[in-house]
This record gives sequence, C-alpha cells and structure tokens, in this order.
Amino acid sequence: MKINRIITIIMILLQREKVSGKELAEKLNVSLRTIYRDIQVIESAGIPIITYTGNTGGISILKNYKISKGLFTKEDIIILLKGLNLLDSPVLKENENSITLEKIKSFLSEQELDEIVNNLNQLSIDLSSWFSKQNINKKIAIIKLALKEQQVLSCDYLAVKNKQTSRLIEPYQLIFKEKEWYLHAFCLNRNDFRIFKLSKMSNIRQTNTKFIRQTIPEAFSSFKQDIKKRIFKIKLLIDESLLERILDYCDEKDINQLNDQQYIVNFDFIDDDYGYGILLSLGHKCICLEPEYVRTEMIQRTEKMAHCYRTNNNLFM
Repeated sequence: MKINRIITIIMILLQREKVSGKELAEKLNVSLRTIYRDIQVIESAGIPIITYTGNTGGISILKNYKISKGLFTKEDIIILLKGLNLLDSPVLKENENSITLEKIKSFLSEQELDEIVNNLNQLSIDLSSWFSKQNINKKIAIIKLALKEQQVLSCDYLAVKNKQTSRLIEPYQLIFKEKEWYLHAFCLNRNDFRIFKLSKMSNIRQTNTKFIRQTIPEAFSSFKQDIKKRIFKIKLLIDESLLERILDYCDEKDINQLNDQQYIVNFDFIDDDYGYGILLSLGHKCICLEPEYVRTEMIQRTEKMAHCYRTNNNLFM
C-alpha cells in the first residue's frame, strides 16, 4: 500500500544520514520513478527533503528539522516489531508481514538491533493449538481473504442442539478468545450480527458477492452480560495435585489451604453442561461441598457415566 511505503521511506530517512533513490527502490521493490513520486508526497506534507546529485548523491531529511529522529523512538520501533511478530505467528503469518519486519530491522544499527531483538525475545506469542484443530489454519486463510476483499462467505454451521444449517455471512472480525477462534459476522440468514465458532464451521467458501461494511457492534456484549448474570460461587474441596489445573479457572485469592494436602476453592460456576463438564474433568480428587443441588447433580451425572461404562447396550440413554 502507498501509505505504508511512504511511512517506511520516512522511517528510513529518519534513521539514516542519506540514502540513494536506487537503494530505496530495491528495498521497497518499486521503480525509481515511484520513489521520487513518494518523495514529492513527503515534501508536500511539510517534511523538508534534500536531494544530492553525483556519485555520492542521495536523499535525506534536513538535519535541523524539528522532529528529527524523535518521530520514531526506539520504543516506538519495539512496539511496531512486537505487533509484526504477533501477525507473523504460524496462524496469522503472511509474506507481507515478514517483508515489513525485515525492512524495519534494516533501519537499525547493529547495536540497536541487538538491543531490540533482546527486548522482543522477552515476549513470544503463539496462537497455534497443542492439538489438531480441524484444519483451522485453512479456515482462517479463507476468512482472511474474504475480509480483505469484503466478500460474502457461505458455510455450513453446527448450531444449537447439533442442528446443521447453511449460512451466508459477511465477515467482519476474526477473534481469538480463551483457546478458541471465532468469526464476528453479519448473518444474512438471520439478518443480524452473530459470533461463529470456527470449529463448528465447515465447507467455508468464498462467494463472488461483495458487501458494504456496516457499523459493527461490540463482540460478545450480550454473551458477557448473560454470563455475568448466571455465574455464581460454589465451594470445592481439591487435592493438592489439582492446584496447577485449578489456577486455569480462578485466582489465587479464591484458593485457601485447608491442610498439607487439601485446598478449599471458591469457584466461579455456571449451572449448565459446560460448568458440570469442568467439574467432571477434574476427576475424583475434586468434590463440590456446596450448594447441595450441585452435589446432587454431580452424583447423578457420575452415576450415568458409570452406567455407560458398565453396560454394552443403550450407552447414552
């Protein structure tokens, strides 16, 4: 994009005493004519440019120009590179991001680069899953292209009660939240914005239909309000062997040591299959102490589970 190229040129000129038009053209993979047109745009924006002719000629920004190198400090460049490192993760990786990353690094001296690389190595972001996620990368690639080109997607979606539905959607936003990928989109079938879980989407195809962007509402807003109303505390007794896992769900302040091997946990709980599924996943070294009706429900669910393992017929009755 032109604006990205112009910003890149400004960054180079701020970091370098002088640079030739030929070098800029090679770095940015454009013609020398394009570089000089960009330089005119930079000058028209009020940044004083000086050009030198001859074998030692080149382009520079006036030395006493008031913004000098303060436009992009070392901290600014660190923020830019951290953002590009995120976009360069295995899931979101794009060639353009890698090229831009290398361009920004090329502005720096060897000493500055070593210092910044050490800073960047303090933060590593990997959005890929430990387990296979149904070709999630391929789904993301299709959605990213549709987002870029503002094209309607068609897909099959596994809705509530495992009902398979066909959808036409206008994609607006990819969201990664709590180990899962979601798509915030306008559903043409429901005539409203919806959140689609990528793991429930299949046969995603890009159509040839363009759409005009609408004002997008806040993602998960109604869901957050619903969860806030439904969540409440239950009291658990856990063995110390579960301490590491329980920290995935609650803060340290909610965990109190009872004795050398046991802890009392004030646990945020939602009274549905998801909530009981978490308790069941903690196994026999976790017991709900209160409220009583949650204890009763856990007994019924574990008895049904035991029955399924003991019998060869009617497993899921």
